[in-house]
Amino acid sequence: MRALSLSILFCLFLATLAALTSTPPTTATPPASTVVLVLANGLSWEAVEREPALQKAFSEGAAATLSTVQGSSPPDDPRFGYVFFGAGSRVDTRFLPETLPQDPERIPGAFDGPARTVRPGSLGDALEEEGVRAAAVGDRARLVIMNSSGEVPRAYGDGDPLAGLDAALEDGAGFVAVAAESPQQAAGLVETTREEGTVVAVAAPNGPPGTPNLTPFALVRPGDEGRLLYSPTTRTRGLLTNADVAPTLLAALGVRVPPEMAGRVAEARPGQAESAELLQHRLWFIEENGFRIWAVVGVVWTVTLVVGILRGGRRGASAAVLALAALPAGALLTAAFPITGVMLVATLTALLAGGVTALSWRLSGSFAGALAWVALATAALVVADAAAGGALERFSTIGYNPATGTRFYGVGNEYAAALAGGLTMSLGVLAHRRRPPAALLAVGGGVAVLVLGLPTMGADVGGSLALGLAFGTAAGLVRGEGPRGVVLWAASGLALAVALFLASDLLFPDASHGSQAAGGEGGLGEILVRKLAVSLGYLLNPILLLLLALGAGVTYAGWRRARGTPLVAGIPGAVVAAIASGILNDSGLIATLFALIYPAVAALGILLSKENAGPRPSS
Repeated sequence: MRALSLSILFCLFLATLAALTSTPPTTATPPASTVVLVLANGLSWEAVEREPALQKAFSEGAAATLSTVQGSSPPDDPRFGYVFFGAGSRVDTRFLPETLPQDPERIPGAFDGPARTVRPGSLGDALEEEGVRAAAVGDRARLVIMNSSGEVPRAYGDGDPLAGLDAALEDGAGFVAVAAESPQQAAGLVETTREEGTVVAVAAPNGPPGTPNLTPFALVRPGDEGRLLYSPTTRTRGLLTNADVAPTLLAALGVRVPPEMAGRVAEARPGQAESAELLQHRLWFIEENGFRIWAVVGVVWTVTLVVGILRGGRRGASAAVLALAALPAGALLTAAFPITGVMLVATLTALLAGGVTALSWRLSGSFAGALAWVALATAALVVADAAAGGALERFSTIGYNPATGTRFYGVGNEYAAALAGGLTMSLGVLAHRRRPPAALLAVGGGVAVLVLGLPTMGADVGGSLALGLAFGTAAGLVRGEGPRGVVLWAASGLALAVALFLASDLLFPDASHGSQAAGGEGGLGEILVRKLAVSLGYLLNPILLLLLALGAGVTYAGWRRARGTPLVAGIPGAVVAAIASGILNDSGLIATLFALIYPAVAALGILLSKENAGPRPSS
């Protein structure tokens, strides 16, 4: 019962954390008389630098890199990008309809099922409700400012965009969306609009061919100085999503942002456009070269294994196997260095992983102890990075990448699973044949669950639930309180994570999609369906299934061979962490494999030599 009582105390402790970790309110932008949105499809930073008018606008206004797609690749129909601007929200491309109807009036009805959270026409409805005259110049621009019925107040043809813009302004339009055919045409529109003293935004509904998910964005107000845009959606200065465009422009007009828009109002913060451009290059480098980097890491590890066997026999092989468990920590530490070379990033990842391995072995003097410290160090790094804002994971070659737009902050499923597997593994090994104090276990596990699940830190609901369940199970096992005690500890850990999720809307309103869903405002049903569909999709991947079978087989063989030893004591809790991570995260098998790293490495070490498992208890 002590474990349950301590979990309840942690739930009460959330209230004090709210004041320290809640997201500061966004400052509203003073209303402007007219806002012009220049739509330059496929715009790139290189094109901005070639056009003096665009370069000036980006350097003097508030700039950012814009994430145009949620998913690994853009949809085939480019009109989706325009519709997302008008909806102020988006959804993973895997759940979009294959194509959009030609008739704009039928477009809002095309979004159903898991994509129902996208409400085309929300921008037009908001403008109409506030009495702002809206106009579209060009057919594609109509998709941005149409209302939820597909109607457009004022439309000007696809002739000369500049003439259409002039006509719209003369007709008294307060908001104009104008589609440009080229960067040169966009530059002319921006220059003319700025001479009128209006607010102008430059945005590309779809990215350029080189980086199809990322594109430049600028918002220029009269009297602006060069700054970077920041949105609570991404929590990254200089990075926005296409869902943020409509709320930001509505705020510039002084119009209320409707609740159906998932995007957030962006604010200007100190910085220069060059920083947003560098951010895009780094994010896209990681997205495009991630597999190459890990191929090089694999080669380096293989060479290390061969050299270890030749020079040190089983001990040398054990050190190389142990380095596998340190790779997630090595990748996270490498992200602290702003480098973009494939060989450089891969080599640094391997070196840092080797350094963590060597230091852990030196501290413990044994394979079992070294693995426990590697796992604990990895878990501590993930928790510390999440508590500090997640700057490292954002640029790590493991886990989510903002370039794909599936996550922008917090802890991704891969590192959440590594945290769960590493923490449970280290707990089992370090507490072998001991009964750690219940208060110490409750505090340690509770802090990790809170940091992982807090919407203002880790923001990983599934990972928090998996960690609470797995750590509770591991704590019950090391306490030796029998099956009833294990169940009680597991239930307490899970209850803490559930309570955190249910309370997130009250303590941290609108801080994340999870807190919005907890309050019934984020389409919880649609979110669950999407996550389940993604998770089940990984079950069809034969490579992941093969890796799972190998990992499970090796883990079982090592557990059977050396039961009763310190290393094996950590395997059951880590296996529970792997299973829970796979079930409760939408990454499914991928999350399972990341948590399974630690028990699988433990088993490999045992299969290499029983001495690696640690001494058996004396009879």
